[in-house]
Amino acid sequence: MTLIVKLLILVVAALYARFGAVALRRPISDFYVAGRLVPAMFNGAAIAIGLGPVLAFAALASALSQDWDGLSLLALSGGAGLVTIAFLLAPYLRKFGGYSVPDFLGERFDQPGIRPLAVLAVILCTFPALVLSLLGLGQLATRIFAIDLVTGVGLAVAMLLSCSFAAGMRSASLTQIVQYAVLLAASLVALALVLGQQGALFPALDAARLASIRLETFAAEDSLNRFALLFCVTAGIASLPHLLLRGLVTPSIEEARTSFLWALPFTAALCLLAAPYLALFGEAPAATADMTTILGFGFTATGAIAALLALGSGLALAAANVLSYDLYYKGLHPTASTERRILVARAAIVAVAGLAAWAALAAPETILAMTGGVFSLAASTLLPALLLGIWWKRASGEGALAGMLAGLAVCLYYMVASRYFPFAFYETSSFLSNATADEAARYNDLRQSYYLADETTRAASLAAWEKTARAVANWGGVKRDFAGLFAVPVGVAVMIGVSLFTPAPAREVQNFVEDLRKPSVA
Repeated sequence: MTLIVKLLILVVAALYARFGAVALRRPISDFYVAGRLVPAMFNGAAIAIGLGPVLAFAALASALSQDWDGLSLLALSGGAGLVTIAFLLAPYLRKFGGYSVPDFLGERFDQPGIRPLAVLAVILCTFPALVLSLLGLGQLATRIFAIDLVTGVGLAVAMLLSCSFAAGMRSASLTQIVQYAVLLAASLVALALVLGQQGALFPALDAARLASIRLETFAAEDSLNRFALLFCVTAGIASLPHLLLRGLVTPSIEEARTSFLWALPFTAALCLLAAPYLALFGEAPAATADMTTILGFGFTATGAIAALLALGSGLALAAANVLSYDLYYKGLHPTASTERRILVARAAIVAVAGLAAWAALAAPETILAMTGGVFSLAASTLLPALLLGIWWKRASGEGALAGMLAGLAVCLYYMVASRYFPFAFYETSSFLSNATADEAARYNDLRQSYYLADETTRAASLAAWEKTARAVANWGGVKRDFAGLFAVPVGVAVMIGVSLFTPAPAREVQNFVEDLRKPSVA
């Protein structure tokens, strides 16, 4: 890689560090919600760069495995998720005035266990994506600077901390706005270079390249799975904590809504300019390559680093904030001083980033598999409680706790049991499987063959039996990462049912909900 590309990356990284390095002594609201001073348009840019890599992952895991047929589905689900937040969630969370999603749920329902459960949900649906973003940054660093992966991930952690450590959300907001500008500019330049050199967007994307990058995690070959993809990505985006957190940083309630509406065109612009980034999945250009090719790779790498850093800093803050605010301050030490709370918040960012780096190096394939379930986990655990908590004043604390537990349990059961315990999963719910008569007969034959096999053939019999079991271990043929299709309705039904059979919330809580649904302008 030429010196020009390396200097470009270093200069831009220094720019991020400069915007992230605000004064260390800041008000507590600066750390958690950027002082609620981020204007709607700039907040929309920060939302867009936090959503762009999420959609990119979903595109690699679904649309590319279908030769682009699913891109319109992802665009629709991404837009629907943003609109859901804009009109049903963001203004009301902003009027509440808290610092996190668990903070709202804990105060709205005042039920022991809800706040810790919401914290667990936030960690489950942010940590795998944070690990994946650090792994992506580390791999880019290895290709650009010819270093090993451990050093690359270490540099990724250092860059992430430079964007968020000093003042938390205030630092991250400033850097994310700059990162959006860098990503947009890099994308435009890279696209111009590709078109100028090749005259087409995708001339290098042959079948081998597509086969090398598709993940098939979200591959939706039939209409049911395509609907499940649309539902889970829409509901998941509407529940992702690092996106909901952006609704808390605006100066007014109305700007919380318009931030997510601004994010629609900003995200669309990034999606339209995404084609050059597929080149990152091929071989890096050699030093002897022409300058246009090298610069094209350099600008796409610069843009990819901006996107991954923006996503990583948002995810790290979402996880660290709930640990330091909801667990430490609200749960363990409610009398802690402001200085102690900020110290704990900074320590949480370092701890979360460090653990994510360790996971990126220790179990990258496991994390990749877990990341596919982020949408379903977020939607199953958080969305019913958020929507009903805002829009149904009769929702009780007992109902919310039961609904969140039921949604999480169904989601985890469908994703984990069908993968790691396929025999038990299938045999306890075979009547729900989409297995044909021939597949069911083959399963029974393989099971019998395993028990009759001798020691020399038992391992091979087990492997064949397990492969067949995983193919039929499903409900209606729905893929395991689309567990939210079952878990979200279960969570809603359980929350409504338990709420109706438990005492109604106190009158002051119902008045709070009624007032919450009347967003003012400040």
